[in-house]
Amino acid sequence: MTEAQIQDIYTRLDSLTTEVNSLKTQIGVVGTTQYAVVQILDRLERLEATANNNFNQITNRFDRQDERFNSVDNRLDSLSSDVAQILRILRDRNGGSGL
Repeated sequence: MTEAQIQDIYTRLDSLTTEVNSLKTQIGVVGTTQYAVVQILDRLERLEATANNNFNQITNRFDRQDERFNSVDNRLDSLSSDVAQILRILRDRNGGSGL
């Protein structure tokens, strides 16, 4: 082999070494990026689960409040009806004078 051929082989080896190192860097970046994406997705899934849980708790609380308000409304309607009936009885007893 001539000195020129040996030098050509070394030049090609250096070029291949540079390309391999570049690929290693790119693979490292891709791997790191994929790992970061997996972490972000995991956190988003946990956030979604927490948000859904909180939403369900709030919905349940509003449902309970609605039940309480409906119960109070029913009692007020019943009391109003009772008061109206008492007033009718009092009017009838007083000859319709309203006293």
